Amino acid sequence: MLRPEEATRLHEIRDIERLSCRMCGEWIEPDSSTLTSVSVSLEEDSVAAVRFAHADCAPSYADLAPLAIVAQAEPLGIAYAQALHPEAGAVLLWERRLDLRVRGTDAPQPHLYLDRDWWEGFHTALSDEPVRLLIGWLLQADGDDLVLRHGGSEVERFHEALERAPERWLHSLRESGFCLLIVGTGIGLDRPASSAIQRAIRDQRALMGLAEFDL
Repeated sequence: MLRPEEATRLHEIRDIERLSCRMCGEWIEPDSSTLTSVSVSLEEDSVAAVRFAHADCAPSYADLAPLAIVAQAEPLGIAYAQALHPEAGAVLLWERRLDLRVRGTDAPQPHLYLDRDWWEGFHTALSDEPVRLLIGWLLQADGDDLVLRHGGSEVERFHEALERAPERWLHSLRESGFCLLIVGTGIGLDRPASSAIQRAIRDQRALMGLAEFDL
Protein backbone atom coordinates (compact mmCIF):
# COMPACT_ATOMS: atom_id res chain seq x y z
CA MET A 1 0.00 0.00 0.00
CA LEU A 2 2.85 2.41 0.82
CA ARG A 3 5.38 3.33 -1.82
CA PRO A 4 9.00 2.42 -0.94
CA GLU A 5 9.81 6.15 -0.90
CA GLU A 6 6.97 6.81 1.51
CA ALA A 7 8.06 4.07 3.89
CA THR A 8 11.65 5.39 3.78
CA ARG A 9 10.47 8.93 4.51
CA LEU A 10 8.42 7.76 7.50
CA HIS A 11 11.53 6.07 8.93
CA GLU A 12 13.46 9.31 8.42
CA ILE A 13 10.79 11.36 10.17
CA ARG A 14 10.90 8.99 13.14
CA ASP A 15 14.68 9.41 13.31
CA ILE A 16 14.81 13.22 13.04
CA GLU A 17 11.50 14.59 14.37
CA ARG A 18 10.16 14.95 17.90
CA LEU A 19 6.87 13.04 17.84
CA SER A 20 3.93 12.88 20.21
CA CYS A 21 2.70 9.43 21.24
CA ARG A 22 -0.88 9.08 20.01
CA MET A 23 -1.88 7.25 23.19
CA CYS A 24 -0.15 8.84 26.20
CA GLY A 25 0.73 12.19 24.61
CA GLU A 26 4.33 12.07 25.82
CA TRP A 27 7.10 12.96 23.39
CA ILE A 28 9.04 10.31 21.51
CA GLU A 29 12.46 11.85 21.10
CA PRO A 30 14.39 11.48 17.83
CA ASP A 31 17.43 9.21 17.66
CA SER A 32 16.24 7.35 20.74
CA SER A 33 16.24 3.60 21.31
CA THR A 34 12.55 3.70 22.27
CA LEU A 35 10.55 1.13 20.33
CA THR A 36 7.67 2.72 18.47
CA SER A 37 4.56 1.63 16.60
CA VAL A 38 2.75 3.40 13.79
CA SER A 39 -0.91 3.63 12.86
CA VAL A 40 -2.48 4.69 9.57
CA SER A 41 -6.15 5.63 9.30
CA LEU A 42 -8.25 7.36 6.68
CA GLU A 43 -9.61 10.83 7.38
CA GLU A 44 -11.68 13.14 5.16
CA ASP A 45 -10.68 13.94 1.56
CA SER A 46 -8.52 10.82 1.16
CA VAL A 47 -6.06 11.97 3.83
CA ALA A 48 -4.23 9.03 5.41
CA ALA A 49 -3.18 10.13 8.88
CA VAL A 50 0.04 8.56 10.20
CA ARG A 51 0.53 8.60 13.96
CA PHE A 52 3.36 7.21 16.06
CA ALA A 53 3.19 5.71 19.56
CA HIS A 54 5.39 4.04 22.12
CA ALA A 55 5.33 0.32 21.39
CA ASP A 56 4.29 -0.26 25.02
CA CYS A 57 1.32 2.06 24.58
CA ALA A 58 -0.18 0.58 21.42
CA PRO A 59 0.65 -1.88 18.62
CA SER A 60 0.97 -0.87 15.00
CA TYR A 61 -2.37 -0.59 13.24
CA ALA A 62 -3.74 0.16 9.78
CA ASP A 63 -7.39 0.56 8.82
CA LEU A 64 -6.81 -1.48 5.66
CA ALA A 65 -10.22 -1.69 3.99
CA PRO A 66 -10.89 2.05 3.39
CA LEU A 67 -7.21 2.74 2.75
CA ALA A 68 -7.04 0.08 0.06
CA ILE A 69 -10.13 1.44 -1.70
CA VAL A 70 -8.55 4.87 -2.02
CA ALA A 71 -5.01 3.71 -2.80
CA GLN A 72 -6.05 1.26 -5.50
CA ALA A 73 -8.60 3.47 -7.24
CA GLU A 74 -6.06 3.93 -10.04
CA PRO A 75 -3.03 1.87 -11.10
CA LEU A 76 -0.12 2.61 -8.73
CA GLY A 77 -2.51 4.57 -6.50
CA ILE A 78 -2.51 7.76 -8.58
CA ALA A 79 -5.03 9.72 -10.60
CA TYR A 80 -3.98 11.86 -13.55
CA ALA A 81 -5.43 14.28 -16.09
CA GLN A 82 -4.21 15.76 -19.36
CA ALA A 83 -4.87 19.39 -20.24
CA LEU A 84 -3.86 21.84 -22.94
CA HIS A 85 -2.71 25.31 -21.89
CA PRO A 86 -2.77 28.11 -24.51
CA GLU A 87 0.81 29.12 -23.66
CA ALA A 88 2.40 26.12 -21.90
CA GLY A 89 1.00 23.53 -24.31
CA ALA A 90 0.61 19.95 -23.07
CA VAL A 91 0.07 19.68 -19.31
CA LEU A 92 0.08 16.48 -17.28
CA LEU A 93 -1.35 16.68 -13.75
CA TRP A 94 -1.42 13.90 -11.20
CA GLU A 95 -1.83 13.18 -7.52
CA ARG A 96 -1.36 10.34 -5.07
CA ARG A 97 -4.83 9.16 -4.17
CA LEU A 98 -3.56 8.23 -0.69
CA ASP A 99 -2.48 11.58 0.74
CA LEU A 100 -0.18 10.67 3.65
CA ARG A 101 0.16 13.20 6.48
CA VAL A 102 2.16 12.70 9.67
CA ARG A 103 0.33 13.82 12.82
CA GLY A 104 1.80 14.68 16.21
CA THR A 105 5.03 16.30 15.08
CA ASP A 106 6.70 19.18 16.88
CA ALA A 107 6.65 21.20 13.67
CA PRO A 108 4.38 21.32 10.60
CA GLN A 109 5.11 18.57 8.09
CA PRO A 110 4.71 18.92 4.33
CA HIS A 111 2.55 16.52 2.39
CA LEU A 112 4.63 13.34 2.36
CA TYR A 113 4.06 12.67 -1.34
CA LEU A 114 5.43 16.14 -2.12
CA ASP A 115 8.71 15.65 -0.28
CA ARG A 116 11.22 17.93 -2.04
CA ASP A 117 13.94 15.26 -1.97
CA TRP A 118 11.62 12.95 -3.84
CA TRP A 119 10.72 15.55 -6.50
CA GLU A 120 14.18 17.03 -6.97
CA GLY A 121 13.99 20.10 -9.20
CA PHE A 122 10.20 20.49 -9.01
CA HIS A 123 9.10 23.80 -7.51
CA THR A 124 6.04 25.69 -6.30
CA ALA A 125 4.48 28.39 -8.49
CA LEU A 126 6.85 31.27 -9.25
CA SER A 127 5.44 34.79 -9.38
CA ASP A 128 7.99 36.50 -11.59
CA GLU A 129 9.73 33.81 -13.65
CA PRO A 130 8.71 30.97 -15.95
CA VAL A 131 8.40 27.33 -14.97
CA ARG A 132 11.85 25.79 -14.67
CA LEU A 133 13.22 23.01 -16.83
CA LEU A 134 13.60 19.76 -14.92
CA ILE A 135 17.18 18.56 -15.26
CA GLY A 136 17.55 14.78 -15.28
CA TRP A 137 13.81 14.14 -15.71
CA LEU A 138 12.39 12.59 -18.89
CA LEU A 139 8.87 11.75 -20.00
CA GLN A 140 8.87 8.76 -22.35
CA ALA A 141 6.35 6.80 -24.38
CA ASP A 142 6.12 3.10 -23.52
CA GLY A 143 3.41 1.47 -25.62
CA ASP A 144 0.18 3.23 -24.65
CA ASP A 145 1.71 4.41 -21.37
CA LEU A 146 3.70 7.49 -20.47
CA VAL A 147 6.60 6.90 -18.08
CA LEU A 148 8.31 9.59 -16.00
CA ARG A 149 11.96 8.82 -15.32
CA HIS A 150 14.55 10.50 -13.14
CA GLY A 151 18.18 9.55 -13.56
CA GLY A 152 17.11 6.50 -15.54
CA SER A 153 14.77 5.19 -12.82
CA GLU A 154 11.02 4.95 -13.33
CA VAL A 155 9.27 7.27 -10.89
CA GLU A 156 5.71 7.26 -12.19
CA ARG A 157 3.76 5.40 -14.87
CA PHE A 158 0.63 6.85 -16.44
CA HIS A 159 -1.28 3.87 -17.76
CA GLU A 160 -2.88 4.32 -21.21
CA ALA A 161 -2.05 8.04 -21.22
CA LEU A 162 -1.22 8.06 -24.93
CA GLU A 163 -4.32 6.08 -25.88
CA ARG A 164 -6.74 8.27 -23.93
CA ALA A 165 -5.04 11.63 -24.65
CA PRO A 166 -6.94 14.23 -26.72
CA GLU A 167 -5.55 14.55 -30.24
CA ARG A 168 -4.56 18.22 -29.79
CA TRP A 169 -2.73 17.34 -26.56
CA LEU A 170 -0.65 14.68 -28.30
CA HIS A 171 0.08 16.99 -31.22
CA SER A 172 1.32 19.71 -28.86
CA LEU A 173 3.45 17.25 -26.91
CA ARG A 174 5.11 15.83 -30.03
CA GLU A 175 5.55 19.20 -31.71
CA SER A 176 7.19 20.99 -28.76
CA GLY A 177 8.98 18.00 -27.21
CA PHE A 178 8.14 19.26 -23.72
CA CYS A 179 5.38 18.74 -21.16
CA LEU A 180 4.42 20.86 -18.16
CA LEU A 181 4.21 18.50 -15.16
CA ILE A 182 2.14 19.33 -12.09
CA VAL A 183 2.11 16.89 -9.16
CA GLY A 184 -0.05 17.60 -6.14
CA THR A 185 -2.13 16.36 -3.26
CA GLY A 186 -5.81 16.90 -2.55
CA ILE A 187 -6.51 18.21 -6.04
CA GLY A 188 -9.46 15.90 -6.66
CA LEU A 189 -8.54 14.68 -10.12
CA ASP A 190 -11.31 12.10 -9.99
CA ARG A 191 -13.50 15.16 -10.56
CA PRO A 192 -11.05 17.70 -12.06
CA ALA A 193 -11.92 21.38 -11.84
CA SER A 194 -9.67 24.31 -12.72
CA SER A 195 -10.59 26.13 -9.49
CA ALA A 196 -9.46 23.18 -7.33
CA ILE A 197 -6.20 22.90 -9.27
CA GLN A 198 -5.51 26.63 -8.95
CA ARG A 199 -6.24 26.48 -5.22
CA ALA A 200 -3.80 23.57 -4.78
CA ILE A 201 -1.12 25.55 -6.60
CA ARG A 202 -1.74 28.68 -4.50
CA ASP A 203 -1.71 26.63 -1.28
CA GLN A 204 1.61 25.04 -2.32
CA ARG A 205 -0.03 21.61 -2.45
CA ALA A 206 1.35 21.21 -5.97
CA LEU A 207 4.83 21.23 -7.48
CA MET A 208 5.65 21.80 -11.12
CA GLY A 209 8.37 21.69 -13.75
CA LEU A 210 8.94 21.39 -17.47
CA ALA A 211 10.12 17.97 -18.65
CA GLU A 212 11.49 16.87 -22.00
CA PHE A 213 9.44 14.31 -23.91
CA ASP A 214 11.09 11.41 -25.73
CA LEU A 215 8.88 9.50 -28.15
